[in-house]
Amino acid sequence: MTIRAEHESLAEYLSTRLSPDELERPLLVSFTQWDFAAAALAEVAATLHTMGSRPSVALWSSKTPLRDVGWQSHHMISRLFLSPTIDIRVKQALLAFGLPKSTFVDPYRPWTPREPLPTITDTNRSAIRALTYRGAPMGRGILEVPPSSETPVTDEYRWPHRYVERAIRSYAFAFDQAMQAMEDSRASAVFTYNGRFLHDSAVSHAAEQLGLPTLAYDTGGLETDFDLTIDATHDWSALQTRMKLMYESWPRSEADTVGSSWFLDRRNHTEAANTMFTGGQTLGQGIDVAPNETLVTYFSSSGDEIAELDLDWADFFDGQEEAVKAVADACAAHGYRFVVRTHPHKRFKPADDVAAWHRAVQRANPDVHLDEHSEVDSYTLMEQSDVVVTYGSTTGVEAAFAGRPVIVMGPSAYDELGCALRVRDRQQLTDAIANPPTPSSTSAIPYGLMMKRRGFTYEYISRDDNDGRQLAEVRIVEPRLLVRHLSHALNRWNKGRLTRY
Repeated sequence: MTIRAEHESLAEYLSTRLSPDELERPLLVSFTQWDFAAAALAEVAATLHTMGSRPSVALWSSKTPLRDVGWQSHHMISRLFLSPTIDIRVKQALLAFGLPKSTFVDPYRPWTPREPLPTITDTNRSAIRALTYRGAPMGRGILEVPPSSETPVTDEYRWPHRYVERAIRSYAFAFDQAMQAMEDSRASAVFTYNGRFLHDSAVSHAAEQLGLPTLAYDTGGLETDFDLTIDATHDWSALQTRMKLMYESWPRSEADTVGSSWFLDRRNHTEAANTMFTGGQTLGQGIDVAPNETLVTYFSSSGDEIAELDLDWADFFDGQEEAVKAVADACAAHGYRFVVRTHPHKRFKPADDVAAWHRAVQRANPDVHLDEHSEVDSYTLMEQSDVVVTYGSTTGVEAAFAGRPVIVMGPSAYDELGCALRVRDRQQLTDAIANPPTPSSTSAIPYGLMMKRRGFTYEYISRDDNDGRQLAEVRIVEPRLLVRHLSHALNRWNKGRLTRY
């Protein structure tokens, strides 16, 4: 069955977003060995080649002082066991596709920072966030690669000094090398993965200083292969514009069916990507609700993952700790029953962050607190609720689809769709809870459609029977399991050295 994607053609998309001059000499940069990201880069490079562009490709996953997001397989180990890493396979595939050897660029050696690296006076979150290099916001990129999954998002926590020093050096390396590659190749546009992680952000910042358009490639929807956008990956206003345009341009019946299916699959606990959240919940289990009582439920957000994004946090409540107390006070003023549903993702978050959130809930003193381990089904709970309040959680748009009035207290990826009411202060919140917005299930559907079908399907890359990807008969797959195990062990050892206090 042919899948209708958001965009029919990558070549057409590029031709409408970039001028002929901007398409002339694009630079594609990769620091990751994730298979889906590598395949996206290969598809983009192959497409540019067929369009007559002369792309340069920088496969630098093993070149940086600090390893970036995702597990990295070491080239030395892969050579020893004759099992190429993913980025080497991408290079082989693009050469077989017809790109010349001159396409591929290596970092220049020896490298020394073009400017003195910033001196570390403190290693808490605020001090790191303030770090800059050559006028670029280095600190934001560093904070996107914490030393461990147990790193709290607080100013009280001090990051390991050696880890921060290495991250500083690695960002500077990526910035200098990318800018040099842009200048040497006379790059006309830049493509990088996602755009927010340590090295990818350095590339984006270097391109910005040179005035070059930057496009980010990433995973596609649940039923499509990859995404590519010229907008900032986390520009939620631009994302919602995409949602609405996509919904309006499709046959209405198909858009409604596909968009609704995303919500229904999650509601029924059948979407694989959502099982890490619903795995501990019992389908259909709600809470006891007395007749004639008004139930207001606050669904918390997993805010640590977006804390460093350049969103308009200052225009809203100062964090969820303040937000949940404001909702509690508004409910008390009206005599409404108040329930807090803690995000199930807290099961996997740093203990300090979890404890801080629980203290905030205790201060709010809700009538019911369903913690991260509760078996109550979030979807049944939202259907029981008279009003749903979030700080930007995806549950807000899901509650809207379920026909619930939704109030959102922070930046979100659905607050311009017409399915939720934004409030920016306590008075607006109190008024909204007393007079909830009119539910709008239909307005939520474009969100589900985007989650299912955003981006593109492959034109040049094909899938084999084992769900592997290949280009020009070269498989883009991870190296042998032994190579990965040895690489991961070495990664853990190296990271351990950097993160000891």
